[in-house]
Formats: sequence, structure tokens, C-alpha cells
Amino acid sequence: MRIAIVTDSHLSPEAEAFNRNWAAVSAFVGASRADLTVHLGDVTVDGLGDPAQFAHVRTISASWPTPMRYVPGNHDIGDNPPGPEVAAQQPLDRGRLADFRGAFGPDYWALDAEGWRVIGLNAELLGSGGLEEAEQWAWISGVASQSRDIRVIVLLHKPMFQQSPADETPHQRVIPIAPRLRLFELLAPSLRAVVSGHTHQYLDRVVDGVRHIWVPSTAFYLPDEIQERIGEKITGLGMLELSPNDFRFDLVCPDGVIRHSALDHPMYPELASARARLH
Repeated sequence: MRIAIVTDSHLSPEAEAFNRNWAAVSAFVGASRADLTVHLGDVTVDGLGDPAQFAHVRTISASWPTPMRYVPGNHDIGDNPPGPEVAAQQPLDRGRLADFRGAFGPDYWALDAEGWRVIGLNAELLGSGGLEEAEQWAWISGVASQSRDIRVIVLLHKPMFQQSPADETPHQRVIPIAPRLRLFELLAPSLRAVVSGHTHQYLDRVVDGVRHIWVPSTAFYLPDEIQERIGEKITGLGMLELSPNDFRFDLVCPDGVIRHSALDHPMYPELASARARLH
């Protein structure tokens, strides 16, 4: 099974450059013989503030060449707190979560193919508290209990950690430590890989026997002056191929997918303000 992995498309009617990259990604996926596309979140520029952007995504993706599954990002539904007693900059909006589900379907799900179980999770619920998080944990526990004898790949918006699974410093870039360790405990020893978006960087490494892959944005990168460089700052997508004996991940930067800088486009003026404060 071939799965195209896309993330951080940041689509809206006004985001013309990002929309053009999305069309180029669609053309590549159509030529790649992929069976499925998974979107790892930040589908929109600001679905949190303007849920009409969800309808725009559905419109420009109506002829997408494969079925598509989604998990949400912080720009779509708001964010989880990065740690205990640390508030999220834009807290999770449960009404917007309902809008996301209405537009794109379930925000967490599982599928089996070629002897693998692929689990999509809503990273924004992890550590958020409330009924929705409890429901996802109950679901994860059930899926984990059925996955003892099958290899697992997790797909979600945020990476598990920045440097180490033991990282305790709260950071909006990664999963908070308490739910992170709970996930690792539930999914061990079946977990083989974690594939995430959010960082707008590409990184591929093995830590404690688990492969952690950061998929870059289809839309833009964040220059070093406003974001720490950990991986490679490019634009593109991933191709995940499952076979009975193994899996393969390839990074792809297709023709027509332009490496836009976030600072060259007016969709997030706060980024330009951050640069100005540094100079």
C-alpha cells in the first residue's frame, strides 16, 4: 500500500501561493499510484478563526486523486497546552473541533494494510483535558490492546519530542511529556514509527528503536531567524509504502512545489513582527 503523507498545507482563498503548491502536490500524487493520502494537520491558514476555510479546502481538493484521511492541527482547531500549568497560545476550541469533524471526518482513526496498523491521532487533544481527550484515550487503549501482535505506525500533527523522549521542558512544538510517555507505554512493543508535521522541517532518525519522521510543509518554510533549525527546511511531502516485510518512507519535492518563505507571504503578519523585533 502506498500512502502519500501531506501536512501543513495552510490553505485559504487568499493563500494563492500555497494553493498553487497544493495543486502541484495533487498532480504528483495522481501520477504516483498512491492508494491513499493522509493529511497531518494545519490544513488551513486559520480554520480556528474562520471555519469557512474548511469549505475552501474541500472545494479545491474535490478532484484529489485518492481517498484522503485527516488529523487536525493547531491552526485548524486550536492547541493543547504544552505542559502542566502552561497555557496554550490559542487554546483548543471544541466547537471548531466539531466543525473539523463535519468537514473532514474522524479526527482519529486506524487502518490495517500489509500486516501493519496505521493509527491517526488528534495531537491537539493530548493534555487538553475534557471529554474529547478522555474519549480518544479510551479509543487508543482499545486499539493498543488489539495491536500486540501487529506492527504500528502512528501519524499525528506534532512530533513526540524535540531531542529525547525524556524531554521535560514544555514546548508548543511537541507532545507534552505526560501524554507522550503514556502513548509510548500503551503502544510498546508494537510501535515502529511516528510520522508528524507541524515543524515545517524534514528530519528522519531512529530513537530507542522507533523511527521518527518529520514531514515538511507543502506550503512554506520558516527562516532560521524566527525558528530554530533542527532538520532540513524544504517544502514537499512524504511517500509511505507498506509491504508485508517492511515499510519505506521517501521524501519528495515535486516539480511545481515552490519553497516559499513564510516571510514572503502576508498570511501570518505576526511572523514578520517577530523578525522585526529581532533586528
